[in-house]
Amino acid sequence: MSEEAVATSTTSESAPVDGGYGSEAVSPSSIISGGDVNTPPDLSFNPQYLPDGLAQEPSLQNFDSVDKLAKSYTHLVKKMGVPAEQLLRLPEAGEPMDDVYNALGRPESHEHYDIGEYAPETTEDFRQLAHNLGLNNDQASVLFDAYINSVAGQQEQEQEAFDQFEVENTQALQKEWGGSFDKNVELARRAFMNFATPEAVEIMEQTGLGNHPEILKVFSRVGELLQEDSVLPGSSTPILGGMNPAQAQETFNSKMADPEFRNAYLDGYHPNHAQAVQEITKLHGFMG
Repeated sequence: MSEEAVATSTTSESAPVDGGYGSEAVSPSSIISGGDVNTPPDLSFNPQYLPDGLAQEPSLQNFDSVDKLAKSYTHLVKKMGVPAEQLLRLPEAGEPMDDVYNALGRPESHEHYDIGEYAPETTEDFRQLAHNLGLNNDQASVLFDAYINSVAGQQEQEQEAFDQFEVENTQALQKEWGGSFDKNVELARRAFMNFATPEAVEIMEQTGLGNHPEILKVFSRVGELLQEDSVLPGSSTPILGGMNPAQAQETFNSKMADPEFRNAYLDGYHPNHAQAVQEITKLHGFMG
């Protein structure tokens, strides 16, 4: 055989053949497959060969090729924006929403909310409500802060209105009583303290009723009826029960020097505690 023949024979045996579909150089035939590799693969699709549960799926019956199925899937993913496994299924009416709430970031339990530096017992009801509503921590924090700010603003407005109310009432009473204002206020205060319990004193202080003009008028009248002598504030003449500020101070010092009385006054569990507190409260009223 000539050299030209050998070269020609070698070239024809090893030269690659354009496979077309795979665009790779392959042999014109395969011993393993026994077929022509230039033939494109079968892309037909028949849902009957799918596992049970999918073979009869109505949405798959319209596909007759794999490429159509793939195109439909990619189109669906683009339309949804995320893969199907990342989607949430909304429960039917009456079904619990726990899976949805949890997927959206709701804490495991209401104790796990972090909504600021507040005592747990102060926020217990709110945390429970937030958990029942399915709020995540950020949502609960924003809502609670808005609630606190709203309450604080409302309280500030109420306090301003109350302060203005007291100023106006005091001015009206000063105008009505004129030069007797200080005397009448002192009469009212001492009359009240002569009969008031510690609880009544606390109520007057917390509600501001002690500054109400009508309350002051009533107790001022009571003071006039009870006083032994008509006196101005600061006088040494006995008033309401025969005790002036100096006498009240002396009585106070004497009682507090008595170990038994002092123990009853300081010990909230002592059987005579309430009586001791009432006596000291009256003395404070006389002392001014």
